[in-house]
Amino acid sequence: MIANAAPTPKAVGLVLIPALVLTLAFAFSYVGAFHDPTPHAAPVAIIGPPAVAAQFNRLPGDPLDARQASSRPAALSEIDDREVYGAYDPATNRLFVASAANRPTAIALEQTFNRAAAAQGKPAVRVTDVKPLPPNDSNGTAVFYAMIAWVFGGYIASTLIGLIGSPRSRSRQRAAARIGALAGHGIVAGILSVVILRASFDVFSGHVVALCAIAALTIFASGAASAGIQAAAGPAGTGLVILVFVILGNAASGGPFARPLLPGLWRTLGGVLPPGASVDLARSALFFDGARIAGPILVLVGWATLGAALALALGGRIVDPVDVEARAAAGAAV
Repeated sequence: MIANAAPTPKAVGLVLIPALVLTLAFAFSYVGAFHDPTPHAAPVAIIGPPAVAAQFNRLPGDPLDARQASSRPAALSEIDDREVYGAYDPATNRLFVASAANRPTAIALEQTFNRAAAAQGKPAVRVTDVKPLPPNDSNGTAVFYAMIAWVFGGYIASTLIGLIGSPRSRSRQRAAARIGALAGHGIVAGILSVVILRASFDVFSGHVVALCAIAALTIFASGAASAGIQAAAGPAGTGLVILVFVILGNAASGGPFARPLLPGLWRTLGGVLPPGASVDLARSALFFDGARIAGPILVLVGWATLGAALALALGGRIVDPVDVEARAAAGAAV
């Protein structure tokens, strides 16, 4: 029987081509995003008249998006509302940063203002961290790595469910059952992951319920979107999900480096992909009293809705791995 035939060298080569593409894309995306973190129009409040803010907007390389603030309380309020990453008071030479928003960005702002001060023969700025990270997560990476697990949990669940049942089924009833299973998986996996991380490493203190909801939404959005993409693209859909969500999405998420430190492609796309939306949402819940959560929620809900709609419209499109291998080998042997 053809299902038991040994794959031909040509068939093996065809299978390895996607692996090669994903490997090269992975290297390109992560090194491209992280090799030279540099501020690009990082939003920052400047306390004083508009002319002072305009001076900082003329710095070489445009590292800052300087915005005039009428007073220190107004500037600090903009940090709390996640409208800016820091605030500078020229009268006292003090820089206010929020490492909870992203520690490398806080460091980059300090370096940028110190270079500007040195160019004018002025002393280094005095830095005050108004939103520090907790001691048990001093680099702020817990949210990023938890997000990776949540996104992985969604697309791997969708992929594994897709291997169950008859090949290439277009049953809408089966598609609905698949989406329902992904929703249940998201709730259970989201709650358990947050509880385990909280109990094991003392992270997410005081925000367990909010993080459970964010985790469940992220897992379901990833899973439903994967189901929709797999329904539309067939076996190639899994590779497309990995390319968009993992290779591009994780690098552009703003986890290790906030998006103002990333190059153009990653800076532009990060906020509209599930990984970036999940990181933004979790940081807002943990450190900023829920400021600016509407956008990330809409992004995750949008991906979940689009994926579910595609899956229901196109049917379950469940693919038997044996059938796929047999078809590939048969096609390559022709």
